[in-house]
Formats: sequence, C-alpha cells, structure tokens
Amino acid sequence: MLRRFFSTTLGQIVAIIACSSIGTFALFVAIILNVSAPPGPPWPWPEAYRIIATANLMKNVRAADRAAALAAAQSKDLSLRVVDFPQPCENVTLDTRELENVLREHIENAATLMVLGCDRESPVSRFQVLMPFDGQVLEFSGERSSRMPLRFTFPFLTALAFLCIGVVAMSAWAVWRVIRPLRRLSEKADAFAHDVAVVEPLALQGPLEVRRAAQAFNRMQERIAGFVQSRTRMLAAISHDLRTPLTRMRLQVETGKEETMRPRLLRDITLMQTMVDSALSFLSSGLDKETQEWLDVGALLSTLCDEYEEGGARIRYDGQDAIRLYCRPNAMQRACANLIENALAYGEHVVVDAGNDNGEISITVCDDGPGIPAQHLQKVTEPFVRLDSARAQRPGSVGLGLSIVAEIMNAHGGTLSLEKGRPAGLCARIRLPADGPAAG
Repeated sequence: MLRRFFSTTLGQIVAIIACSSIGTFALFVAIILNVSAPPGPPWPWPEAYRIIATANLMKNVRAADRAAALAAAQSKDLSLRVVDFPQPCENVTLDTRELENVLREHIENAATLMVLGCDRESPVSRFQVLMPFDGQVLEFSGERSSRMPLRFTFPFLTALAFLCIGVVAMSAWAVWRVIRPLRRLSEKADAFAHDVAVVEPLALQGPLEVRRAAQAFNRMQERIAGFVQSRTRMLAAISHDLRTPLTRMRLQVETGKEETMRPRLLRDITLMQTMVDSALSFLSSGLDKETQEWLDVGALLSTLCDEYEEGGARIRYDGQDAIRLYCRPNAMQRACANLIENALAYGEHVVVDAGNDNGEISITVCDDGPGIPAQHLQKVTEPFVRLDSARAQRPGSVGLGLSIVAEIMNAHGGTLSLEKGRPAGLCARIRLPADGPAAG
C-alpha cells in the first residue's frame, strides 16, 4: 500500500519534501550543537550566582569595609543594601520559590531567607531577596536577566538559508521530474497529430499517473495508426479492383452491341457491388450493438451445411448436435458462413466439425483445395491481404473474409488459426470459451 502511494505524484512530492526537511533539521541541530559559545543558563542560575557570591562576600568582609563592598557589588540589574526595616514585596510565585530554594541550599545560615516578587507578571520580571545580616536585613533588588533575546548568529542564518534553498531546490526537482515525461507526452502527441504513423512507443517514466497516461497514449497511437492503415489499404484495394470492371464497362459501352451489353454490364455491376458491400461490412460490423444470448452452435452449423448442400455444394457436418455457446448469434453465423464460403471457393469437398472439449468450443472447417503456403498462414488473416492464386479464382473478393472472422472471434474472446490440411487443403479452426465470451 505504501509502495503504491509513493509511486504517485502526491506520494513522491511528499517523500521529497519530508526528506529535505529531515535533512535540514539534522544539519540545523548539528550546527547548533557545534556552536562554540553555549547558551546562558536558565532561571534562576544567573541571578543566584551573583547573590550567593555577594552574600558570602558580605559575611567574610570586615565591618569597616562593608560600605565599599556594597558599593562594588552594585550593578545595573542587581542592587543591594543593608537596612533595619525593609519594605517587602508581596508576590510569591513558582519562580520566587525556585530562586529561594537555590539560595537556601548554597548560602549558610539562610533558613529565614525570603524571595518575593515585586510585580504581578508571570514569570516575574523584578524580584526582592531579604536575608538576615548582623541584626539587620541584607536586601537584594534585581531584574530577571535570564530571558535572553534571540540572537541571529551566522550558524542560525546559515541553517535557515539552507532550509529555504533545500526545500525550493527539492520541490523544483520534484516538479521537473513530473513535468519532463508530461512534456515528452505533449511532444509525441503533437508529432502524432501531424503524422499519423506508429513511431517509437513513449517510454513509461515518472509517477504512476504519468505512466498510465503514457501507456494509454501508446495504445491509442497504435489503434489509430492501425485504423488509418487498414482504411488506406481498403481504399487502395477497392480502387485497384474497381478499375478492371470499370474499364470493361467503358469498352462495352463504346464497342459492344446493345443486345449483349446489358448482361455484361449487370455482371460487372454485381461484381462491384460485392466489393463495396464487403468493405462496408468490414467497416461497420456492428458487433457492439448486437446483444449476446445462448446459441446452439451444432444446430447452426448443421443448418448452414444443409443450405449449401441444397445449392449443389459437396459439404457435410460431422460435429456434435448440441453445443451451447453464449455469443452474438448474427456475428457467429456470419463468421461460420465466411469460413464455409472460403472453403467452398477453393475446394471441391468441405467437412465441418465442432465439439466441446474441457470447457473450450472448437469449430473446424476443412477443404481439399490447393491450400496456403506455410509462410502465408498468418498473413492472410490481415485485412485486404490476398494471395495471387486466390484473386484469379474469386472475382469480387477484397481479402476481408478471414479478417472479419478474426475480428468476430476477438470480440468473443476466441481465436482463429489456419493449418495445412491432411493430406491436402486448408483447415480453419476457431476456439471459444464455453462459459461465455470476454467482455466487449
């Protein structure tokens, strides 16, 4: 699940930003830990150090020198004096208690020492320390100095600059990594719009969404190129085949007699109509419009064989009687009829067989004709492909019979294969799943 998430655009950008942030944080911590001047101690140690040192000094100095010692101990944020009756402040907070505990621990005979706050702020900003001293009271008044302002030092500014540059650089790299395959996709699409031909497939690179778009473009390019090529071949084949009957019709009109012209013209018109109908049938097969239903393939093939036999063909059906198949009935009948007509055109005797073996329905149509060379067995199933020997025997053919069968089988999830007959001829075999065709 995580691997799939990090293969997406969102996942990769999140991973890149997270890694850059972690790296920047680690560098920031390393710089801070290696700063030569450590930060000042927290409350109450800066004030406690000075008060403890001054109190011990006053206890050890001679009475004659106390005035000078008091004057020397005065500072901007800490003053002290010896008074008889001090005016104590009234505020007691956790900060004053913390300072009081520290002073009592480090100053001898300071059990009655008191620390008071002189304002209502929390934490206190001004404090007062009262300590008994030779029958009087030693009073310390000071301001809290442990709240140090933020110092914009060189290491701090360096880390901050690295953070900004790192995030921007990594984000730019992430966007470039996504945009590069998209730009290549745009260039390929623009080139394909000007030249509809199958070129080198687009490489599947970048996030999951981009790879899916590239894969869809490759499939679209292949389908459109195949579509255009098949239509181009169709126009070329029809144009070539129509030229001959049109030339004959022109000569008949110019040189023929009226009593013999009509049958010849009708024959050529019928030939041309057959060519056009075959091409239009291939272009608009209508497979997607026909609904699927259960069909008895055995009964269909037996009926087709009887109809052709009544027309004078030598054909027989040797397959099973009841073979149920979920399919498009009209398309299946058309495929079977194309195979039978193709076999009857090149052979004198045709045998049709069908059966259901282990969940697969097989239909075979064999003839005793000249057959097809092994190197052309796969090629003849492509649209508008005809062998030279076949063109002379079947006027009106544009090479679409087997292509239509292959298309119908593909729509039903089946296959069409051609094999050499034994001892001679050609066998066309179609295989279909008995439990129903593939979707589409």
